[in-house]
Amino acid sequence: MSSRVLVTGAAGFIGRHTTAVFQRAGYQVTALDLRPDPGHLAEPVRWLRMPFTSRAVLDEVAAGRYRTVVHQAGISDTRAMAGPELDDTNTHGVLRLAEACRTGGARLIYASSHSVYGTLHHRRPIPEHADTDPARCSGPLNPYAASKLALDRRMRSRYRTGLDWAGLRYTNVFGPDETDKGPMASILSQLLRSAAGTGEVRLFDDSLTAARDYIPVETVAATILQLAQRQVPAAVYNLGAGFAVSFAEITQWCARLHRETAGEAPLRVTLVPNAAAAAYQYYTCAEMTALDTALPGRPTVSFKDVETRAAELFHAFGTREAP
Repeated sequence: MSSRVLVTGAAGFIGRHTTAVFQRAGYQVTALDLRPDPGHLAEPVRWLRMPFTSRAVLDEVAAGRYRTVVHQAGISDTRAMAGPELDDTNTHGVLRLAEACRTGGARLIYASSHSVYGTLHHRRPIPEHADTDPARCSGPLNPYAASKLALDRRMRSRYRTGLDWAGLRYTNVFGPDETDKGPMASILSQLLRSAAGTGEVRLFDDSLTAARDYIPVETVAATILQLAQRQVPAAVYNLGAGFAVSFAEITQWCARLHRETAGEAPLRVTLVPNAAAAAYQYYTCAEMTALDTALPGRPTVSFKDVETRAAELFHAFGTREAP
């Protein structure tokens, strides 16, 4: 049982990478999603195509089939409307899964989001406990973020003891195989893909000084694996690079990479009005002290690492989209 892991949302971007990491580490993986097996996982897995809240899944978890449950499923569209479907999928359904984990003795690692902080009032990294501090942040800017914050708060109050768990507030996760996320792909990936494919990037005209915290998906998956292998205090943890990269810097990366591949042709930069300025995160950056303390030696990335991964992604987009 110690090597059995359930990964929900396994057909998604982070779910696919997480599944592959556990497979390579020798775990017996059960992958669950509403979508079919994407067909390019590292090794065959037991694939369940059903909701994570189905009675069959909850019964398996409660019966002790799994040592670890990695919960990546949910509604991830930041444009999703408030309502019962969003609340049940992202909050109440996860609490039912948590209770099944408590009964079955499984460790629960679930996906939260840096979006719970909303607007940061100061351009410095924000710690987990500041999510209720109006002097530090605005709080959720959309129903999706509100559903994640509601889950984090319920987990903190309900499972102070009795359940081994960790909630991970991802910043902007990027990497290969992200394109199926469409408009929900990280802005870094969107800019790189556009620059590689068209020689142009489009930015909101008020966002050149905006900056965000980007973390490679491989780093996220490796961190989740370590959390499954090592004991940490039950808590919500930020998971990001711990530094922010400005849109202007990314545009410079794109210009250099485009010049290296297209010769003297300059990158075209088009500025467009921001119709959603009130709900736009102009700065994101995760304070990483809590996870550093709980998980010494955890996987980390430097500014140069992010730039290198971005270049690799640019070249992958260019190869894939070349005529």
